[in-house]
Amino acid sequence: IHTSHIHPQSVISGTIYVAMPEGSAALKLEDPRLAMMMAAPPRKKHAAEELQQFVYVEPAAGDVLLWESWLRHEVPMNLAEDDRISVSFNYRWDA
Repeated sequence: IHTSHIHPQSVISGTIYVAMPEGSAALKLEDPRLAMMMAAPPRKKHAAEELQQFVYVEPAAGDVLLWESWLRHEVPMNLAEDDRISVSFNYRWDA
């Protein structure tokens, strides 16, 4: 489990998925517009993906996911019996 966070001091963050047993939790990405929508009406449970508060990405072993480091995300607890193995990384450049 890795609660909601960002990756400061980075530009691009990512994860390589080595082992993703059946039942592994998906990567949870938070809508970056959330802070601006405090007075928005409640979202419907089955709204289109672009209207959801969170998007869930279910990677498979061998996948590499990249996102901008300011994007808040989390990794829910692995409920699979086998280990989920992933390697996360950050990239930045100096001016």
